[in-house]
Amino acid sequence: MTVSSVNVSELINARRLSKYQVGVLLLCALAALMDGYDSVIIGITGPAIARSLSLDIKSFGPVFSAAQFGFMLGAFMAGPLADRLGRKRILIVSVVAFGLFSILTPFAESYRQLLGLRFITGLGLGGAATAFVAMCAEYSPLRVKARILTILWVLVPAGNVVGGLLSSVILPSQGWALVYYIGGVVPLVIAEVMIWIIPESLQFLVATNAPPRRVASVIARIAPDLAVGSATRYTSSEGRSLTKSVRHLFSDGRAPITMCIWISFFCCWLVLITLLAWTAPVLREAGVPIAKASLMISVNSGGAMLGAPLIGWAMDRADRFSVVGLGLFGGAIAVAAIGFAADSYERLMVCYFLAGALVGGTSAGMMALVATLYPTAVLSTGIGWAIGVARLGAIVGPTLFGLLLAAGWTLPLLFTTLGIVVLISALSIAGLRAAIRRRPGALTTPATTA
Repeated sequence: MTVSSVNVSELINARRLSKYQVGVLLLCALAALMDGYDSVIIGITGPAIARSLSLDIKSFGPVFSAAQFGFMLGAFMAGPLADRLGRKRILIVSVVAFGLFSILTPFAESYRQLLGLRFITGLGLGGAATAFVAMCAEYSPLRVKARILTILWVLVPAGNVVGGLLSSVILPSQGWALVYYIGGVVPLVIAEVMIWIIPESLQFLVATNAPPRRVASVIARIAPDLAVGSATRYTSSEGRSLTKSVRHLFSDGRAPITMCIWISFFCCWLVLITLLAWTAPVLREAGVPIAKASLMISVNSGGAMLGAPLIGWAMDRADRFSVVGLGLFGGAIAVAAIGFAADSYERLMVCYFLAGALVGGTSAGMMALVATLYPTAVLSTGIGWAIGVARLGAIVGPTLFGLLLAAGWTLPLLFTTLGIVVLISALSIAGLRAAIRRRPGALTTPATTA
């Protein structure tokens, strides 16, 4: 018997993940892995590129930063575009962009060309990150959404690890160009598969009044046992906004919610990237052997990769705001404690592992949190701008830390300050929760039909 009406949000939330949904999530996961791979390889191959172009590696600061700025701008732009044009289109274009310009990187013949290629690669990386988070958020049942999104986001640093390991094998024997060819060809293959397999978001299709046959074709893959016909009406628990812009993140009572999200993301990523950038130099100056100082980065990253799934699991079973807030609060203590543990290798390892698990792991939970807050009409915009603001924090943090270090700040003072920044992130999550309680309707709009 043909059903008369289908709420696509309830359909996804009520059913187990279908094999088709799993395929969509896996493709997004591969995109996330390659996003991390292509983000890290410029730092690893920089000295070899400098030699091949007869450049001074000391001039590579802007080259290293170009992809970071591109990532930030890509996230800022991709969010509104994905809310206007669709998640699938922006995801595929972004993956193609960072894959194609990775392939073109070995053909750079000058410093300026290299700078431009890395910047455009960054645009694709930021756009892809925004789109694959939004796509997975809208194809994941609510009961496991946090787990799925935290695992998805932790695949980006996992891609950093893959890039480092592959480069260590390829560089000595094959040269640096092959590292970029792999970072380009694999994303292009992923994009080709996405074209044929990944559908547009069901919520987006309904919210934008897409033809019912398009909605029905996706439902047939997700729930083939559900009988839908030409007369079936499709609705969504999410709403449709007449404006799909950044301004909409501040309308209808969303301003305090958005500001709390941005402050928390800025502070959290400021500390995350500062730890990665300055751990080895700072600990080396404190007398820690360089091998042990560098190992702390791996310990920190390992903690993040182990902590993220646990944070997601806890968010699916308890109050998600409390889990994120408590994780950041514990992370603030762990980060501050680093400055007092430099005289003990064992204590340093514990502090760096806990900082990774609590700050790094919870950062993935923050991404999952944001992906469950905004309505479909501005979901990608909300995710994209949160990612962009986080990347801004990642740019500001290492620079500011270096200035404070040059000014003569001691390790206890430096890391206590970083701990306070993480605490501000935790307090912003508490503010976010309070803002939502005051305006519970700010993140929803009337149901839509197609």
